[in-house]
Amino acid sequence: MTNFVEWASGIYRVVDDVGKEGEEYASYLVMGDEKIAIIDLPSRSIGKDIISFVKKAGRDPTTEIRYLVLTHTHPDHWAGIDSLEKIKPQIWLHKSGVEALTAGKKYILEKQFPQPSKFSLAMKSSLFSKIRKVKEELIHSFEKSETIDLGGEELILQNSGGHSADSILIQAYRGGCTFIGDEGNIYPGRPAAFFIDGTGSVERRLKLLDLVSKLKTEVICPTHQSPVPKPVELYINDLTFEHKHTKDTIYDLVVSAGEVKAYYIAEEYQRILGFFWETPFKELGVAETTVTAFLKQLEKEGKVHYESHTQRWSIL
Repeated sequence: MTNFVEWASGIYRVVDDVGKEGEEYASYLVMGDEKIAIIDLPSRSIGKDIISFVKKAGRDPTTEIRYLVLTHTHPDHWAGIDSLEKIKPQIWLHKSGVEALTAGKKYILEKQFPQPSKFSLAMKSSLFSKIRKVKEELIHSFEKSETIDLGGEELILQNSGGHSADSILIQAYRGGCTFIGDEGNIYPGRPAAFFIDGTGSVERRLKLLDLVSKLKTEVICPTHQSPVPKPVELYINDLTFEHKHTKDTIYDLVVSAGEVKAYYIAEEYQRILGFFWETPFKELGVAETTVTAFLKQLEKEGKVHYESHTQRWSIL
C-alpha cells in the first residue's frame, strides 16, 4: 500500500516498497500553487498512486504535473516513468545522464554497472523488465544549476556528482526541504553505507555534504531512508565523518596488510566493522563494492597501485 506523508507544506514523501535490508524506494511530490513536480519515480505503482492522490486533492494531474526531476539515472529512480506516458511531463536531469534514458537497458548495464559476465542475468531482472527508452523530446537537461518555478514554490537544481556523475541536489525553497537522492545512507541503521559506482567521486561527495551543512534547510530528504528534520547538522556531520573514516580505514588496511586482494579487504573490513558491502543492485549481478570504489580513488591519488597480473593492490 502506497504511503503519503507530508513533511512540509505541499511536499509529500511517497513509498510503497521496502527492500531486504530495510531500505525504502521513495518518490517525492512537490505541489506548487500552479504546477506540480515529482522527484524520482521508482515504480509504476507509485506513479499511478500519485496521479490518484493529485485528483483527490482537487487538482488536475494531466495539466498540473509538469515536471519529473531525477536525482540521478540509476534505474530504481526512473523505472516508473511509463505510468506518466499520458501526462508527458518534462523530465529534468543532469546532462551526463541523458543517454541512460534515451538508450535504456544496454547503456545502464554497460556504462553504469559494467560487469560483462553478469550481463544476461541482469537483463532478466524484474527491475529491468520495467525500463523503457525515453523519447528525447521529453528530456530537459542542464549542466551546473537550474530553477523550476511551480508557482509559490521554486525547485533549485544543482549538480552534486558524488554518488554518480549525474547526481543532483534539489532544494524546495518555500518548503525548506533538500532532496539528496542517494548521497546519504542507503540502508537504515548501517553506518558508512556509501555505495559509489564507477561514475562517483569521493571529493565531490564531501563537497556536497559541506554545501548541505551550510544551507538553510528544515528537512533533508534522502531516497532510501526517512527524512531528517531540523536540526540536520548532526546527520551531515555523521555522514562526513563516516565517509572520511571509511576511506582512511580502507587505506590503513592496505598499508597494514601489504599486498592483498581487493576482495580480501572487503571481507576483512566487513568482519571487523560489521558492514555489508554489496551494492543495492545485487539483483543485477553487480560485483562493484564500496571498497573497490575507494581503492580506485586512492589509485588516482597515487597512493595505491593495482597489479593486473597478480590481481593485487599495493601501496606506492
